[in-house]
Amino acid sequence: MSEEALDLLGSVRRKRSEVFKQFRPDRLNGCAPADVKNVLVLDAASRSGSSFLHHLLSQHPDIISLNGEGLVFEKLQGLGLPGSEDDSDFIPEGALSSSAISSIAEDILKDSGLLQGSGTDDGFPDDDYPSDCVQRLILQYPEIDFSPETLLAACTEALRSGRSESTRFSTANYWLEVLEALRRRSYAVSPAHYDLRGSDPAADFPPTSAPLPPPFKDICLEEPPFVVPQPRRFPDRSRLAAKTLLLKSSSNCYHMRLVKRMFPKARFKFVVLTRNPAAAVSGLMDGWLSNGFYSRNIGRLGSLAMPGYSQERLPWTTKWWNFDLPPGWAALRGRPLEEVCAHQWASANEHILRDIGDKTIGDHLRVRYESLLDAASLSRELGRIFEYAGLEGPPPSDAFAAPRVMCVAPPAPQKWRKRREVLAPLIASSRIAALAAELGYDPAGWASWT
Repeated sequence: MSEEALDLLGSVRRKRSEVFKQFRPDRLNGCAPADVKNVLVLDAASRSGSSFLHHLLSQHPDIISLNGEGLVFEKLQGLGLPGSEDDSDFIPEGALSSSAISSIAEDILKDSGLLQGSGTDDGFPDDDYPSDCVQRLILQYPEIDFSPETLLAACTEALRSGRSESTRFSTANYWLEVLEALRRRSYAVSPAHYDLRGSDPAADFPPTSAPLPPPFKDICLEEPPFVVPQPRRFPDRSRLAAKTLLLKSSSNCYHMRLVKRMFPKARFKFVVLTRNPAAAVSGLMDGWLSNGFYSRNIGRLGSLAMPGYSQERLPWTTKWWNFDLPPGWAALRGRPLEEVCAHQWASANEHILRDIGDKTIGDHLRVRYESLLDAASLSRELGRIFEYAGLEGPPPSDAFAAPRVMCVAPPAPQKWRKRREVLAPLIASSRIAALAAELGYDPAGWASWT
């Protein structure tokens, strides 16, 4: 990693620390990572439904969830930002100091809390929410030298306006007002960088159709489309022991031992999500070809020349990798997009199965993405997860109507069939076929996969 990149990460860490101390030093109510007693991890390859499931589980009053993925805070410590072709999302167990691991865990808690409106009686977090939004903006646009005071003023004023004008607070419309205030101050922010539809389907926001470059030059901490922060409040120490911290990041499958070290006194449970390779690979391809999911600028290490993705008229497609960065990525820079996506699916699931085999993942529940696609089976699967995780109460009756988050196109059965000819040789390959079978998907009957 370049000195310039290291300096930038250091600057972002310092700015976030100053914001926390100045604006909300008591946000965690004196709690620390060692006080967390229960952790539920959603472990899955990219495009396997973990964002949607995270969204649904976050509504439970006993779930502490993050605004985004914990990967953001790992990158903030320099992890997963490749300085050589050998670097990837795989992180050896001893590669990080105890202090760095503690810093990541503390950052995760500072971004998390009980979702407002999830059944808690704490009311709207008027003090926490503006400062949480300031922290999120600093992460989303690390290369913009924001003034924290300017950010806080914009967030506070937009909240005052949004809370007074309507009995129904719309986080998406609130965020549009925040972004507009920052644009008036010449900050290069845009609604096009956000998953506003996933935040509030009823919100009024501009459509995006033209190809857009990443909103950064070199360093990405949070992958676009960015999340819109939701109002959260962290419980006090007396209530924390009865709550469950929910973690979700597709890159976690490459360093689960590291994740477990972040909360040393917690009992970990795992929901292992799977999706058939035809649908998952096609979903990855949709993401690569969208205006989001840029994760690393690997242009310093060599250009991307992927047929089906890289185009001279879109210069960022020769530099920016999308989604997780699996071991062996460098050898794929000139391969067709579908092969890259197949490797991403296979590599992630191979690491998950390896973790199950060596007991890194012990107590776990397997869930198929395909079981989340209709109302009845979704309710059953949520019931299984609630029982497994010790979450009281029935699943919400309106779960199936919840917005699909981080979704390039609305889910539909066999949406992958538009790429049937491209996918056929991949599914027939020995690696993908064997792995699909191990996950419970019969490759001989792949034409009937959902």
